[in-house]
Amino acid sequence: MTLFERLSRIPDPRADINVKHDLVDVVFLVFSAVLSGATGWKSIQEFGDSQLDWLRQYRQFENGIPKRHCIANIISMLDSDALLEALFEWLNVERSRAEKSVLAIDGKTLRGTKTDGSKSFLHVVNAYDVESGLMLYQQADKSKGKEVSLSRDVLDALILKNTIVTLDSLHCLAPTMAQIVKKNGDFTIQLKRNQLKLFEHVTQAFAEVYEQPDGMTECVQENQGHGRKEWRNIMQIDANLPPELKEKWPHIKTFIEVASERSSNGKGTRDSRWYVSSLELDVELAARTVREHWSVENQLHWVLDVVFREDELRVKDPDGASHLAAFNRAALNAIKQDISEKDSLAAKRRKSGWSGEYRSKIIFG
Repeated sequence: MTLFERLSRIPDPRADINVKHDLVDVVFLVFSAVLSGATGWKSIQEFGDSQLDWLRQYRQFENGIPKRHCIANIISMLDSDALLEALFEWLNVERSRAEKSVLAIDGKTLRGTKTDGSKSFLHVVNAYDVESGLMLYQQADKSKGKEVSLSRDVLDALILKNTIVTLDSLHCLAPTMAQIVKKNGDFTIQLKRNQLKLFEHVTQAFAEVYEQPDGMTECVQENQGHGRKEWRNIMQIDANLPPELKEKWPHIKTFIEVASERSSNGKGTRDSRWYVSSLELDVELAARTVREHWSVENQLHWVLDVVFREDELRVKDPDGASHLAAFNRAALNAIKQDISEKDSLAAKRRKSGWSGEYRSKIIFG
């Protein structure tokens, strides 16, 4: 199904009497503009005014480019699920691999969307396929306090078979684990003191096997650069839970501990982190899932802030901001999928703004 066929499935929220600009035209305009560097309604209109001839190669735009307030109203009114489905189903290839893929679920706050208090930023929960580097889905709300429910909405929308879902300690909850396993997925979730009884049992279980080399599987990872060295010992043991904990946490099969030592400029630090998982004993796989979860910060969040300048987004309407965030992620996916040139993501985005030919190649292949 082509891009325009998918966009045509988005319901038009406007009354027929008020329709001046075709909905598919407007959505295509916004996606193309964001791909080419636009960061808000005004710059989207400016892109359209300057690139109207290019846009008309693919759509009619019978009444020209809508004004920025019109663009904002139309995009803000769209059904969020329909927009996400149209954009991400078009961009994301089917994920079928010989080994389990790691799917990181993590939240990101858009600092520029603050309106009336410290809790009023827009918070976006992303589903990020670490291996492909692609965003698969998102949900957003004006409160970080809703991240658990948003994450479960994201999980509901995804195929989890042959996938390891990784989450931080906020999501160390039995219903979330059950949801993942029910959809034929696995999980590795960080454990902290917010689940105190489970935390105490896991840390004590590792303390009892430290002096028994045969009681656990482990591997060591080392890396260094920029004057910094890090050593990590990843350990995994079977989850021998007592009956009262087993009843509450039936899907946990193994525990993981990551002990890290870091040195920089002659100073060193040491810490440990703990995880619970539905995976069987396989310490190399456990180490990969833990390591790859944190790549979402560098490979997604950092790129959105630096390349797409998302923290500078000044759209106060939560629906409009959420939908522009979706366009940012869809544009990032499109740029990552272009392998015709070896260049940075920022350079490819700039070139998309300068060259209609290159922009067409990214969008249409």
